[in-house]
Amino acid sequence: MKNIFYILVLIVAVCTSCKEYLDVKPKGQTIPETAEEFSAMLQYHLDRIDNEDMGDYEIMGDSENVLYYEFFSDNLDASLTFYPDGARSPVYIGSKINTFQDKYEDLYKVIGDCNIIIDNLEEKNTELGKKVLATAYALRGVCYYNLLRLFCEPYDKSKEQEMLGLSVVERFDVEARPVRNNMKESVDFIEKTLKDAITFHQTDQTFRFTEDVAKAYLARLYFWTQQWDKAIAVSEEILEKYPLQEGTAYLDMMQARYDQKGNTILKSYVYGPRGDWSYGLSLSESKVRPVSEELVNLFVEKGNDVRYELSFDKKRLNTKRICSCVRSDEMCLIIAESYAHKADAANALKYLNLLRSKRITGHVPYTESTLPAVDADALIKVDATGKPLTPLISAILNERRKEFYMEADRWFELKRNGRPEFWVAANGSKYETLKYFYTAPLPKEDIDFGTGVIQNEGYTE
Repeated sequence: MKNIFYILVLIVAVCTSCKEYLDVKPKGQTIPETAEEFSAMLQYHLDRIDNEDMGDYEIMGDSENVLYYEFFSDNLDASLTFYPDGARSPVYIGSKINTFQDKYEDLYKVIGDCNIIIDNLEEKNTELGKKVLATAYALRGVCYYNLLRLFCEPYDKSKEQEMLGLSVVERFDVEARPVRNNMKESVDFIEKTLKDAITFHQTDQTFRFTEDVAKAYLARLYFWTQQWDKAIAVSEEILEKYPLQEGTAYLDMMQARYDQKGNTILKSYVYGPRGDWSYGLSLSESKVRPVSEELVNLFVEKGNDVRYELSFDKKRLNTKRICSCVRSDEMCLIIAESYAHKADAANALKYLNLLRSKRITGHVPYTESTLPAVDADALIKVDATGKPLTPLISAILNERRKEFYMEADRWFELKRNGRPEFWVAANGSKYETLKYFYTAPLPKEDIDFGTGVIQNEGYTE
């Protein structure tokens, strides 16, 4: 009961204003003292990830969260929404854009708890203390990575010193006022935080955010920020440890409701809810609009591709489990695309063909001369660096779209690759996703708090 008391004290102490959740120690409250008490503080956040009833909206995301990213992207055809069942489902990002401000505040609350642990834990050399510190660093790094993808514009190497980053806060200071650091400072801090987590070599699955999870997020960070060599090195290490699954093993891994199987490195809701009503609602909602024809047509091999029947039925309605997870299949495609950006077609094809060989019966490896032509009608026109798509990059992006459908990936791929504007017709109206919608607005309270926090483009009055 004492541990639970400490958790509740710290949750209550962290309020919604920028001043309170970014840089002020809880006033008049007790800070935990022992490693066990700090561990209990962490377990609150870990339990939210593991138990769907508790609701994790910002760290990994619950099933509804994942589904909404699919709604925002072009994976589901909003113009064919079934009514009245689809009336509550968002047609486009604009209808939910302001809700991201809650994610901003919630992520910084988690960061605040991590900072309390890192600053105040004295038992740093005990086994439990090391696990708690490793998890606090990893969780802080993951939260900052999520903030970077949601609230900053896509990375541009030539502008990293001028681009708006995040309010980087690594310790509490009553007198400090938050400022918005630039992109390079933000990325460097996330990299350091994840590396700090890795140095503990934490492997206890009870704490979920193990050394391998921290490495996977480090690979994601390097990839998002176009550090191709570093992304390759970390991803290859993970892929070697977690080799790709195929056939029945792959299907078992993908459709497992709670078990973390195969080459999955981290998965939410491994303990599930007390009842399946929450997930069941999301699964039902995923069927209120068909999968887009463009996505269906990417499955050129159709039934020979194990993902074809896994993903949707003959009516193009979703059949795939909605999932928030990290698996090494992503590392394989990170390697492929990173090599492609380095103009190393041989290695890019090697890893692209590796993934395809695990998914497609009778797979015929791509060569540079047999790659499909770039689809002139595809929504993505340019790659992450702003260059026109090549057949190789296009093939990798298409493979990624098929592989991570219903895993909240496509929206961020659109953001990473040019932020294309597009519109859908629904309910007799036209809904347009504009370029600036890909970067969510910061809470107004943070802008009003001081001159150091600048609102994102498109949301200023």
